[in-house]
Amino acid sequence: MYGELIIAINMVFNFAVLSFANKTGNLQAARGRLWFASFAGALPVTLFSSSFISMIISFLLMTFCAFGKALAVWRKAVGIVLVGALFSGGLLTVYSSQTFPMPAYLSVFLSALIAFISLSIFKGKWLDVRVAKQMDDFACMSTLRIWKQDIRIQVFIDTGNSCTEPMTGAPVHFVSYRAVKQMIPRDLIGPLEQWNPKKLANVSSFPAEYQKGIRLIRLTTVQGVSWAIGFKYEWWRLDDGDQLQPGYLVLTKEDNRYPDGADAILHVSAMESISKERGTAHVV
Repeated sequence: MYGELIIAINMVFNFAVLSFANKTGNLQAARGRLWFASFAGALPVTLFSSSFISMIISFLLMTFCAFGKALAVWRKAVGIVLVGALFSGGLLTVYSSQTFPMPAYLSVFLSALIAFISLSIFKGKWLDVRVAKQMDDFACMSTLRIWKQDIRIQVFIDTGNSCTEPMTGAPVHFVSYRAVKQMIPRDLIGPLEQWNPKKLANVSSFPAEYQKGIRLIRLTTVQGVSWAIGFKYEWWRLDDGDQLQPGYLVLTKEDNRYPDGADAILHVSAMESISKERGTAHVV
């Protein structure tokens, strides 16, 4: 009975660690595969508990069974499994089935609970850091050329922004009115501030010299349908990438929801202008 208890405790602990690595590393291994790897890793350390070599064999066998289809994926997983094992293993030292006698099933449950809670907290912090890193990847400085001026502006690429100009299909970006107000020609400010987004107004209220580069953009949100003015820009270049596709920008007064302190929300097509590659590892 004691041997089965040790195997169960090690198996549950292994599964918690492997699940942590699977989630944080976005490795996408099947749950059944993780359980099999957890059992395979629990056997050597139970049969040869005093052997350091058995611990190494157990670790290699467990990680290979879980993530060993590709060398690159396995190498990535090993580092995350080590971090998870060291973190949760340190917390498990506060509990011992000998120090706190209890039935076998309660001992297994408590061990699993400690490992699960500790790794869940750690996983949340890890994912928060990863999300923050992704946010940084999507945010950068840029130079916008419009109204015969070069404007330096902080931008954020929003993968949820797929708004396009209806006639040409050109991408539409959203720019904070506050951020660029000082650069807007004076004869455009009056018509812009008088614009009623709930009505399909005539662009003739704008100066004739700018009308050629103006388009009406229909916006559909949870608040309903509204109309915005799209200004065609000459070019727009990201500092860490290439030049954006030709398109239009819409000036917005409500910019409090712009993420990462950005002054502009770019169309999803701007992802193609980022020079560095991104990839995700998968276990098959």
